[in-house]
Amino acid sequence: MALERLDDRSAVLAAVDEFDRLGRAAFLQKYGFKEARDYFLQIGGKLYDSKAIAGVAYGNQYPAHGPLKAADFSGGAATVRRRLETLGFEFARSIDAPSDVEDRRDTRVSEFLTIGDVYTRDALKRILNTNDATINTGVFRPRGAQSVLLFVTESKTADRVQYVDRLDGDLLHWQGQSSGRTDSLVIEHRSRGLELLVFYRTKKYEHSGAAFKYEGPFDYVTHKESSPPTSFLLARNIEASDGLDVAAQAEAEAEAHVEASGVFDPSDLEDARKKTFSAIVMRQGQPAFRNALLNAYEGRCALTHCDIGEVLEAAHITRYLGPETNDVRNGLLLRADLHTLYDRSLIAIDPMTHKVSIASHLKGSEYSGLEGRALRLPANPLHRPSIHALLTHWMLVQSVWDGES
Repeated sequence: MALERLDDRSAVLAAVDEFDRLGRAAFLQKYGFKEARDYFLQIGGKLYDSKAIAGVAYGNQYPAHGPLKAADFSGGAATVRRRLETLGFEFARSIDAPSDVEDRRDTRVSEFLTIGDVYTRDALKRILNTNDATINTGVFRPRGAQSVLLFVTESKTADRVQYVDRLDGDLLHWQGQSSGRTDSLVIEHRSRGLELLVFYRTKKYEHSGAAFKYEGPFDYVTHKESSPPTSFLLARNIEASDGLDVAAQAEAEAEAHVEASGVFDPSDLEDARKKTFSAIVMRQGQPAFRNALLNAYEGRCALTHCDIGEVLEAAHITRYLGPETNDVRNGLLLRADLHTLYDRSLIAIDPMTHKVSIASHLKGSEYSGLEGRALRLPANPLHRPSIHALLTHWMLVQSVWDGES
């Protein structure tokens, strides 16, 4: 077969350059090829009709013969894809490519993407086999897929609404759409069986063709509805081979994120669920840490305003693992009984709203009044709780509560 003689990578790249110059429609019309449906050559975040590229590349390598016509060779995985992959090229599969799965209603778009690669919206349209114009918005759910695509640009152009969006390591601070119509997709994505896929760029033309870097799946952590748009906190979801649940994965990622402006580092924290009793004991013998919290919280419990010093304790947000965790941003001044409840994962503090949630079996008890109560923050912003530390505890507690429900 003539295509087997194609072994010059530069001939393929020359065909790609011509495709870019002419545009897809003109390139296919010039050489008599139809649009690809299943597999696409993927280069720099752009997708190319692989059979057409291969045919033109053959003519570039063998000009005396000229480009192959569509009828001269068959396309597909066994021919064009195999030949181009031997030359070091990568492919992307359309969501409608042949599959052993008969019912594609549970298709997950992540199966067709590579984390760290960049994709233009046009490339994604081809992968998803869609012309749905809503892909040009910030939130897009492809028809027939169990996925929601979030397109995030940190620095907006002047003509756009200046939402406050930022990817901070493995945490995404993101504001939803001003209408709020898609908020439920994000908040309820787990219960609906939807994956949240984040595409991120620091500015519109950070990548060629206004493309986005695919950051992978994220999970909803919490949100704040002060006014439209809703502010969300999402955490990166790292698929684990040992069967760890999503909450535990997000917890591990949050712990690994280092505070940018200080020495406190909640990385490599062991499973606090196995250490709660020792944590209660280890709170003793740390006078400097306690004194720092007494000063930061003006001698009053951060939740009850109790000012009886004898019952106020220095609670670590993430478990004590040595002097480096005795950072005031990793602490809360709590009444002794509340400290114990906190360490036992019976109360938790939302890292975004700073409001308290309590375990179900505390509802109806003397502690029921804590539900929804706002944490009193130190006057000095430098002494306020680390969002990463709060998130670590929050995700841990949520996984415990989910396991008990």
